[in-house]
Amino acid sequence: MTAEADASEVPRDSPRGPLNGVRIVDFTENMSGPLATMILGDQGADVIKVEPPSGDALRAVGTYANGMAAFFANINRSKRSLALNLKADKAPGVVAALVDQADVVLHNFRPVAASKLGIDARSLCSGRPRLIHVTIVGFGTDGPYSGRPAYDHVLQALAGYGDLQRGKNEPPVLVRQGIVDKITAYHVAQAVTAALYERAQTGRGQAIEICMLDVAIAAMWPDGMMNHTILEPEKIRPPVSHSFRVISTKDGFIAFVVVTARQQEHFLQALGLGESKLLTAELLRKATDLIATHSTQDIVDLLARHDVPVAPVLSLDRLHEHEQVRANGSIDEFRHPHLGPIRQANPAVRFADRRASELRPAPSVGEHNHEVLTELGFGQGAIEELVVSGVVASERESDKASSR
Repeated sequence: MTAEADASEVPRDSPRGPLNGVRIVDFTENMSGPLATMILGDQGADVIKVEPPSGDALRAVGTYANGMAAFFANINRSKRSLALNLKADKAPGVVAALVDQADVVLHNFRPVAASKLGIDARSLCSGRPRLIHVTIVGFGTDGPYSGRPAYDHVLQALAGYGDLQRGKNEPPVLVRQGIVDKITAYHVAQAVTAALYERAQTGRGQAIEICMLDVAIAAMWPDGMMNHTILEPEKIRPPVSHSFRVISTKDGFIAFVVVTARQQEHFLQALGLGESKLLTAELLRKATDLIATHSTQDIVDLLARHDVPVAPVLSLDRLHEHEQVRANGSIDEFRHPHLGPIRQANPAVRFADRRASELRPAPSVGEHNHEVLTELGFGQGAIEELVVSGVVASERESDKASSR
């Protein structure tokens, strides 16, 4: 679908998905929680995003248009927004009504704040044996860092990512994206589906706690800590990451990997350096000089013909144009009702070779207030009272929040 497509629709395949019928109440902010619930929403769950009347803070972070940031839109697709002041006196009644109809509740508030707001596991699971409650914590609930604010690059530092990324005799380098947030999101989504499966067998929900520091360490361990796993190794070899190469071509860069002896042999044969089957430092220097005399496309084609893992280093503004990305349908262009023409990644998982469910654009602040409250059993008078008392935002307040 192109950017000239119908203005109100995100591209869609099937109106239903494997999580159709599952209702999720999402109190999370920032990236890890919202990305997790977007994954679940993309797979058919009804996700109700509860945000303050002023809107999720990420609505104003980074590049934006008409009051909505691209960052927010990229992690809040396939949700409905309820603008609710959790600190208002009458908010607990709305929260109770939401949770009574929910299968899953998630939050990533610090424990003390969650308890004060009454959205912690102890408060919400009592009397609701089928509820699945998920808490995302940063550093953990015990220890000297428990309760501290945790952001992605801080967790990267503590989990060893900075040290892993650094070059020889260079300072630590952090991954320039929220990698820990994203890995946590996928752990959360998987944990939710596992808990839903168990509930289908037993009839009982459970409280789940996912620690971002634990996720960061677990994700790095298989290859990043391969030289720190065996406490008494017979021999220490260079880490596999030393085989990752980015080399200049005549008009750009390529990345290739030659881990096995067979890959090294094929690499040398492709470049006419087949006098040795193993890639020595001297041969790598010769290969680097040769590659610099070829165009990116020519050298990628040459190495690919010899079965060497290789790809061009794409610039961010050309990613959507690459032939493999287009063949996969990895990215769609469409017209968002608030942002106008946008480009966005499709869900990575397909079911029966199609998208799991209809994809809906990220909502404006409180866009679904009336719809959700009506579903919860609140009549028009009750809804107006909630607006007057400041529990939920009025349409005018929501419009103001969305236009900032």
